[in-house]
Amino acid sequence: MNPWIPMACITLLMSIAVGLAQPAVDSLGDPLPEDAIQRLGTLKMRYGGIGGLTYLPDGRGVVLYGGNVHLWDLAEGRLESDNPVSSRSLAAVELRQDGKALLLADGSGTVYEWDPESREVIRSWETEQRGLVSVCYSLDSKRFLVAGNSPLGYMEYDMETGARTAAGQTEFAATRNGAIYGPDDSTVIMGGGYNHLLEHRVLATGELLGKFATNYQAKQICLSGDRNTILVGVESCAEEYNLSDYSRLHRYDPVPGEAGRCYALDFADMRNEAVLGLRTGSVHRYDRVTGEEVLRWMAHSAWISAVAVSPDEKYVLTFGGGLLVESDMDTGLPRMQWARHGGPIRAVAFTSTGDRVISGSEDATMRVWDPRTGESLLRIEGAVFGAYALAVSPDDSRVAAGCKDGVIREYSLADGTLLRELSGHLGIIRSLAYTHDGRRLVSSADDGTVRIWSDDSAEAAAKLQGHLGGVLSVALSADDQLLLTGGRDGTVRLWDLTEARQLKMHGRHRGWIEAVAFAGDDNWAVSTGRDGKVMRWDLQNEDVVADINNGEWTYTMSVAPDGNKVYCGAGSGFNCWDLRDGHQVSQVRGHTAGVLSLALSPDGRAVVTGSSDTSLLVWEAPAPE
Repeated sequence: MNPWIPMACITLLMSIAVGLAQPAVDSLGDPLPEDAIQRLGTLKMRYGGIGGLTYLPDGRGVVLYGGNVHLWDLAEGRLESDNPVSSRSLAAVELRQDGKALLLADGSGTVYEWDPESREVIRSWETEQRGLVSVCYSLDSKRFLVAGNSPLGYMEYDMETGARTAAGQTEFAATRNGAIYGPDDSTVIMGGGYNHLLEHRVLATGELLGKFATNYQAKQICLSGDRNTILVGVESCAEEYNLSDYSRLHRYDPVPGEAGRCYALDFADMRNEAVLGLRTGSVHRYDRVTGEEVLRWMAHSAWISAVAVSPDEKYVLTFGGGLLVESDMDTGLPRMQWARHGGPIRAVAFTSTGDRVISGSEDATMRVWDPRTGESLLRIEGAVFGAYALAVSPDDSRVAAGCKDGVIREYSLADGTLLRELSGHLGIIRSLAYTHDGRRLVSSADDGTVRIWSDDSAEAAAKLQGHLGGVLSVALSADDQLLLTGGRDGTVRLWDLTEARQLKMHGRHRGWIEAVAFAGDDNWAVSTGRDGKVMRWDLQNEDVVADINNGEWTYTMSVAPDGNKVYCGAGSGFNCWDLRDGHQVSQVRGHTAGVLSLALSPDGRAVVTGSSDTSLLVWEAPAPE
């Protein structure tokens, strides 16, 4: 039975749903883009960037996204409401002491007080502070403090009259995190850089009381609940200072060097702990009495830019690598554990039966998916620094992952067991292909070589050299006698695999060749890359018989089994072109970021795309003409 007959049924049902004005949804109930029939992974709690975050007293999350305020039901992982506030991007937020209002500020200098229950702006003020990066309430909530870079300093305003009550400048070269009120409302603490990081001043006069801390730049500052100490994130750690004499109490240094850069932090006062979010994507809890680390966990695949501890201190909300995550403070586990990748999808492949999809990500994992239901069937760890290439053995028993550390790792598709590691390349593994009998594996890498591995040896049986620069793509002919390669030198090369020698070279592209493939039979080849051109080659006479403009840098492509169509990644989706006459068959878009990988099912009836947005989409391929 054709494995994609059930998918055709699903597609029919989707068509009926569209006819009834009911949009198609993925396995988690979220809307699908037009023409998509399933999503693998999820975009829940994913953002391109945020302006800030905090908690409401009831545990709901507040996220600043552009000029809007998003309210999240974090217990269910559900976006509760999307509320427009400003035509400019919001840059700072603070909860009022009674928990009934939020103070918001945009980069142009407008400040808003916003009611999270009515979801309306209560009042707003135009300040004289541009390049604004922080805003906070006074202790009595009758005044507010802003700080920014134009002019470089702070300003305070009366909330009732809107009159400016204080202003001061700073000796910093720049400020990243602005200002907060000191232990009482009569002083202000600013964070910046570069010769010193913290300044404590009299609010009304600007008189300098003390300047302290040296470590290039203050990334974030936070005052403790008792208002006696200040926590500052710096270039390689976080430090806590006593405000009575500016002495350093603790240096929280979880990761040596700049990897330990602390962009975001918060106090957990009831626990008497400091919570740090680092450049590595890790979260760290520290005991403020002993200065010792209590717990660490990896919450993100990239640097953490915002941290907030929940009111009951059971959770910590963080943003990093484009993802909003709420973690359990005691275990470090995410509260919502959706099956998904944490980084861009660099590689994707179908099994020979078409009923499974394997994805490889920069998050150093691979996943096996059911493309019909969206279910994640298996998660495989160990692709060091990320899986950039994949190949599935012809019998579907193994998957080879080309990793960023230059090692090829082969895993069992039954249970994810590591079967072997193949070392020798010096650079990221860019492409992999099994021979049709499954007994050999072909690899290419940034070191400019192609290597042939047998199934019974950890050493390469042959090494092909000729490209001037990294080899980004390989493809095998149907009889495994010929090999196509494409590289950074802008050439497509044809090799005799048996004799390990180059036969021909084509140099018509202007830029890196990102993908190559045989088309229909071994007499035709297709190539594409940075110049956006899709070229079809007659390998006998070396003529270009089709020159198609895909319109942009093309990372990935797949040729239909009959050789008549080619699917090319394009922006947030893909284009399908007819290779016979060059006309565009279809144009599909739907991801929230660029497509990096694409695969066609063995029967040519389904396309799967992997994106920088960390998700995959399954599409029905255009019907044969």
